[in-house]
Amino acid sequence: MFIRLISIGFVLLFLSAQCPKKNEQSKLSPELQKALNDFDIAEGFNIELVVAEPLISDPVAMEIDEDGRMYVVEMHGYPLDLAGSGKIKLLSDTDGDGFPDKSTVFADKLVLPTGIMRWKKGFLVTDAPDVLYLEDTDGDGKADIRKTILTGFALSNPQHNLNTPVLALDNWIYLGHQYSVTPTVCKEQFSDKGSNIRFPDNSKAPQLSANADGRNVRFKPDSYELETLSAATQYGQTFDPWGHHFLTENAHHIFHEVLSARYLNRNPNVLISNTIQSNADHGNACKVFPTTLNPAHQLLTDVGVITSACGITWYDGGAFPKVYQNATFVAEPVHNLVHVDAVRDSGSSFVASRILEKKDFLTSRDAWFRPVQFYVGPDGALYVVDYYRQIVEHPEWMSDEINKSGALYNGTDKGRIYRITPKAGLPMNWLGKLNLSQKSDKELVQLLENKNNWWRKTAHRLLVERQSKTIADIRQVALKSKNAEARVHALWILDGLKSLDQTVLKENLSQNTECGVRENTIKIIEKNNQQNSELITDLLALQNDSSPKVRFQLICTLGLLPPSEAIDKAIRRILFRDIQDKWVQIAAICSSSGREMPLLKWALNEFKDDNSKATAQLFNYLSTTLVNDPKQVEALIDVALIPSTKSTIGASILSGIFNQLSKKGIKTNLSESLKNKLLSTFNETADPSKRNASMRLLSLSGLPILPKNYLNSSVLNIAKSINNAEAFRADAVYFLSFANKIFNKEQFQIFANSKESEKVQLAALEMMNNKTADKLPCQYILSDWKQRTPDVQNKAIDVFLKRSEWSHLLLDALSKGIVTHEQLGWRRTSRLMGIGDLALRAHAREVLAKGGLAREAILRSYQPSLNLTGNPLNGKKVFEMACATCHKINETGIDFGPELGSLRNRPANNILESIILPNKTIADMYETWHVELKNGKTVEGIITDRTSSSYTLKMMGGQEQIITKKEVKNMKALSTSSMPEGLENAISLTEMADLLAFIKDLK
Repeated sequence: MFIRLISIGFVLLFLSAQCPKKNEQSKLSPELQKALNDFDIAEGFNIELVVAEPLISDPVAMEIDEDGRMYVVEMHGYPLDLAGSGKIKLLSDTDGDGFPDKSTVFADKLVLPTGIMRWKKGFLVTDAPDVLYLEDTDGDGKADIRKTILTGFALSNPQHNLNTPVLALDNWIYLGHQYSVTPTVCKEQFSDKGSNIRFPDNSKAPQLSANADGRNVRFKPDSYELETLSAATQYGQTFDPWGHHFLTENAHHIFHEVLSARYLNRNPNVLISNTIQSNADHGNACKVFPTTLNPAHQLLTDVGVITSACGITWYDGGAFPKVYQNATFVAEPVHNLVHVDAVRDSGSSFVASRILEKKDFLTSRDAWFRPVQFYVGPDGALYVVDYYRQIVEHPEWMSDEINKSGALYNGTDKGRIYRITPKAGLPMNWLGKLNLSQKSDKELVQLLENKNNWWRKTAHRLLVERQSKTIADIRQVALKSKNAEARVHALWILDGLKSLDQTVLKENLSQNTECGVRENTIKIIEKNNQQNSELITDLLALQNDSSPKVRFQLICTLGLLPPSEAIDKAIRRILFRDIQDKWVQIAAICSSSGREMPLLKWALNEFKDDNSKATAQLFNYLSTTLVNDPKQVEALIDVALIPSTKSTIGASILSGIFNQLSKKGIKTNLSESLKNKLLSTFNETADPSKRNASMRLLSLSGLPILPKNYLNSSVLNIAKSINNAEAFRADAVYFLSFANKIFNKEQFQIFANSKESEKVQLAALEMMNNKTADKLPCQYILSDWKQRTPDVQNKAIDVFLKRSEWSHLLLDALSKGIVTHEQLGWRRTSRLMGIGDLALRAHAREVLAKGGLAREAILRSYQPSLNLTGNPLNGKKVFEMACATCHKINETGIDFGPELGSLRNRPANNILESIILPNKTIADMYETWHVELKNGKTVEGIITDRTSSSYTLKMMGGQEQIITKKEVKNMKALSTSSMPEGLENAISLTEMADLLAFIKDLK
């Protein structure tokens, strides 16, 4: 407590030394005064201008060093200029009023700089493809050392380049980063896909794969440590006081990296689509409340919703009202506003909720106000970096008219930085006056108690950089401080100084500490587990911790410790308690690498009477993980078939095995005895789901030796007998479909007869496989098409699309009116019109796109719909009929293409153009990828997520497939939209008016 009082007293004395004059803002020019007057800010806050043009222009980031010197990154080249116009300015106060009045070019000839971070005596600057180190050695305010620390990052669309370096609590430097995107408007300049990420001055140091596989990176320059993280961010990243990592991207304004790459990498057989948790309870593309007068939104701006989220920042300045003490601020430059959320714990992750209802924290009536980044200063104020441009959208998403207008760089000579304070104000007296570089180590230790994290993190950095010898003082903070944040910093400082001891660690595992302290102590023990082996017992005691986050961190960490019975028991105890948390399930499997089968057997016993979705999900994760180890497949099947395994669970395991193996095209070799066990489920009394799953596995493994005439007597008779249950008959037909060595026309015509039961007809369609050499089955199904049920018709179309010759027959039937466009549906229309088979694509476009009528003419033909009064209720029906197979609005439809709810505030003519001319602009992140697998198969879809070991592809219809990177032979992005042309065949003018009204009327 004594240390804390000295620290607070020191800072209060400093801050009260000089307050800015009350009339400081009265000196502003009329233009800048108007900019201030145009703001609407949340009640209880003030906003004031810190610096503007001509001192700075095009600011995108800022940093304040330990002596209070302010540095601003200027990115003049956005969006297309690679001439090296970027700069870093050093700002200073020459008249003593506390505000900058002089700027010095600290560094220039930067290309598209995106971030800055104080490091040692200089700065780390992100400027793709490099992370640069800049230092001024002679005190003239200009950098005379320029060194490339890391290189290899893609120089692509600037919105996706590496950015925002942050020195985190754990002494690693984190880089915000994302996949490369090559804009079609400037392919030549921005086609760089990146190379191996590396330290150019040390060829023996670790390297990462090309462009770090489009994910965030962390590194330590001194020790040449380098790692790829499990998630990616667009522009901006932030950490809470306990080191939880929050990210942002366009409409996805806040999400949390839950599972770190080091835990996922522990078990490479775990296949999950992503490692992030969306946090906003008000959803992605959430509604915003701009106050802009005369907004100039571009062609593809999603008006009225968050669409350009960036600069996410956890407020940790200690000066704002209590409700803002666990809050994140997100910039939304397209709508000229700042959004704020309160963040609260929720299991292993978080929930973010609006603090303000039906308004945003900061809005401007000025359409050129473009907040892009924030900074929490030494005064506790929130600094807002305003890029101040007429246009911030990338040319890729704008009309040709705007791109050619010369307006892309309007405002490049302007830019502002504001600061937000509580209503009572905060003194602006730190600029150039902090002098922390001159403070003793003891004085820096005192600053760890400060409520403002700027002081804590600056002291933390300096103490580690100096390799401080004041170990006893830092240790006292770690052991005795009542300030949990101070304790955490002290722990990581001691770790950085290699001076931690077991007494300090053991004390901070105590239930008397804040849960965030216990979390971080676990991480430190994990990092140094060989030296801390005596603390394993203390760690294991935390399996009963009251905090879900402590338990989650423990279950992650246990997987990196030497396996033992006690560790496995702890993993299972946490899993049992937190079974409803999917991240705990995944972490348990990651931490049980090589021991998944015992975990599954334990789960079978513990959850034998649990029919919840969470439990089903656990068995799905376990079975798909085990299948990736061929040695485990037989054991897994054996477990699923033992009598003590509940039928529904056994079926779930078997289905998981089949789905994973069939997706990979793997034929599994099973023992004769195991094949016979699977075959034994083929009886009328067996659980239908287990029987069907067993039959499907036999289709991959091959049948055991069968008795003579078993197929053509026993199985065939079961299939024919109408006295048997439909499901049993259908399984028998499926049995015949894979057991017969050649296609049996007679059997097919018996079971595919339109008078047969629906289940049997559906099973008969399974006979149309690679053994089928002619067109007969397709012709047979089409011969009495209208007598078949919708489900049979739907399945038949899917089957027809498996073979080129059958697809041509389907198109012929469409042209004759036998099959309708509604029955084909938009998903399959899309597939046919974009298929790689050029002859089939041409046939499809001839039949499905009105003979190739010029798209512009079709667009003109729909213009009258803009003058009709549409009916939103009817429009919903049109959406469900024509759009819902690929798009989602609210809870209706399939989440494949962009969320159409985000279009609701666009002009109707722009929405219409996007529908009729879908290839004109492919929405960011919705490129279709053609993936060639090493097993000869190909897959097409949208890459929705990447992890360290896999890609997740989403196909039309919403189905997802996770593909391991080692399975991929080649992959490329296609230049055409997943939404092809031809929708006009299904929608009349009136229906189009209704559809537009429905989209525009969304709430």
